[in-house]
Amino acid sequence: MKWILGLILPFLIFSNSLAQNIWKLESTIDFPRLGLISLDNQGFIFLADLEGNIYQFDHTAKEINNFSPARQGALSSLEAARTANIFTFSIDLQEYRILDRFVNPVAENRVPLDQINLAKSATLGNNNIIWFFDEADLSLKQFDFRIRIVQQHQPLNLILNQSSLDVQDMREYQNMLFLNIRNEGIYILDNQANLLKTLPIKLDQKFSFWKNFLVYSNEKKLILQNFMTGKVETVPLPDNLSVKEVWVNQYSVIFSDGKRVFIFSKSNSPLAEY
Repeated sequence: MKWILGLILPFLIFSNSLAQNIWKLESTIDFPRLGLISLDNQGFIFLADLEGNIYQFDHTAKEINNFSPARQGALSSLEAARTANIFTFSIDLQEYRILDRFVNPVAENRVPLDQINLAKSATLGNNNIIWFFDEADLSLKQFDFRIRIVQQHQPLNLILNQSSLDVQDMREYQNMLFLNIRNEGIYILDNQANLLKTLPIKLDQKFSFWKNFLVYSNEKKLILQNFMTGKVETVPLPDNLSVKEVWVNQYSVIFSDGKRVFIFSKSNSPLAEY
């Protein structure tokens, strides 16, 4: 009996391992001029092209809506995860825009040069606030887009005095501000711009979050790092897929190779329990 169990048990473990690593591809979106990707909390996928046009798809790859701005220009930020609004920002145009869930503009304007000289990065915060990183004076600025006034100004070189301050990406999530600084890592600040912690991750992708995880790809692995505890979990990527970015919502796991978007079922994936 023992020798039979010895033969069966490894097979069961191996079979279970295979089952856990199965990915189910649902649909693909061909998008050769892909700029940015974002997901909302209703299961929709938002893609921006290199001219700043935005396209909304469902998880079956059906296009639902689209928006074309009057001034064309590549977007630096595209955020759709908030319940009511979609946020975009363009470094080249020095413009921000807030759209509703049907990609209709709600607020749009140029960055006010009398208060923010050179916006390098931006993210939508709570209570009608946009966070800007002003590269001209190396400061973080909270800007109320309704009254168009900077309400808070924090010199970032005083908060991170040993940093190059080469900010590649910025995102407010769960009432915290995440900064990706080139070749240094992820700095996490509170909503008053006080430093909370640092994650030593050299991230070359846009911020992607799922629950308490920072989600990204590295070689052949999908990585979920709990930004509260620092714990890292990994799962294999789908076979024969070149991955540049990964995104997760309650319905799907989305991968991109830079020209195509691959939509996998979350419930039939290694992330089903996350």
